[in-house]
Amino acid sequence: MKRKNKETTSKARETPHEADVAEILKKLQAQGLKRTQTLVRLLKFMATERRPHTLVELAASQGLEERNPVTLYRMMIKLERADVVRRVNLRERAQHFELLLPGSVPDYLVCTKCGDLKQVETPPEIDTLKNLVTETTGWKNLRHELEFFGICPRCTA
Repeated sequence: MKRKNKETTSKARETPHEADVAEILKKLQAQGLKRTQTLVRLLKFMATERRPHTLVELAASQGLEERNPVTLYRMMIKLERADVVRRVNLRERAQHFELLLPGSVPDYLVCTKCGDLKQVETPPEIDTLKNLVTETTGWKNLRHELEFFGICPRCTA
């Protein structure tokens, strides 16, 4: 009987967000950041709950309840500098952070009355514009951030 390679077997059982977290951890370790329980829990939570989060929400998530919000903020700054998270401008006082997954930069509709958040599909013209800007300016690794602000159907009813 043939034995399966442990690595192959465990990769087959990985969920998509676990694979994303593993890739992000490799990237961070290559940049010199330590792999800690807090970091792994934070990344797993953000990969599973794919939306912008405040520090208060992150601190209340499972496994991070006892972490100091200042520690989480410092970690988010390091992750932002490493291009692993981005700040999302929701025009609220609290800062929101979102995990940057390969090939995915979500865009949002934001209700200015109730704060409801809805992810919208990025129009292909955005990628065309991004490519044009890259070609004409020489800038590399461009990404965009697009949020539309308005009043949701529930608030206009």
